[in-house]
Amino acid sequence: MNKLLLILITLLLIAGCEQKPFYVARIGNAGSLDGPYIIKEVSVADVLGGGGGFGYGAVNGYPGASADIGRMGVPKHIEGYWAKQNPNARGYVAFYRISADINSELAEKKIRTLQNYYQNFKGSIGRMQVVVQEERIQVIYTQGCYAYRMDCNQKEGSDPNQWVVRSPSDSTDVVVLFDGKGEMSLTPFPDSPYEN
Repeated sequence: MNKLLLILITLLLIAGCEQKPFYVARIGNAGSLDGPYIIKEVSVADVLGGGGGFGYGAVNGYPGASADIGRMGVPKHIEGYWAKQNPNARGYVAFYRISADINSELAEKKIRTLQNYYQNFKGSIGRMQVVVQEERIQVIYTQGCYAYRMDCNQKEGSDPNQWVVRSPSDSTDVVVLFDGKGEMSLTPFPDSPYEN
């Protein structure tokens, strides 16, 4: 009887130590830092086996287009295609693609830092953002604290690694989870959504 009780207690302790899924974002943004782009197909996979799609079509500016992405966990991989539009005529100036891993352990540390960054602001679930600038592509996370209408004062000692930075529009605080460069071509990549 004592052995059975010990096994039952052990199983309950193990079950109690299991972490719940860590969902970090429900809203996605896709934007650009240097003019108009068409983002047809960009996806970010997360550590929970899900992810979000950021192929929102025509974008120009930051944060860009917005959509509900369901529940997204910590990102681990980014893949997709985007193209820079010709600002003076129809068509495209260049085409880009990427397939790259994201350091999910570092990304989680940065997300948790931002979630514990503020003295008083308690954001619900954050926003995951994909931002392009020619071959450069970033994955950015924000809690959406805007100082003009919220208390966004930093909690002392909350960012010892200085991961929290201002957004590209200088409107809120963000952490950059991925900052990489894709491939560039003057013609569409084979099998890309731009090849027609």
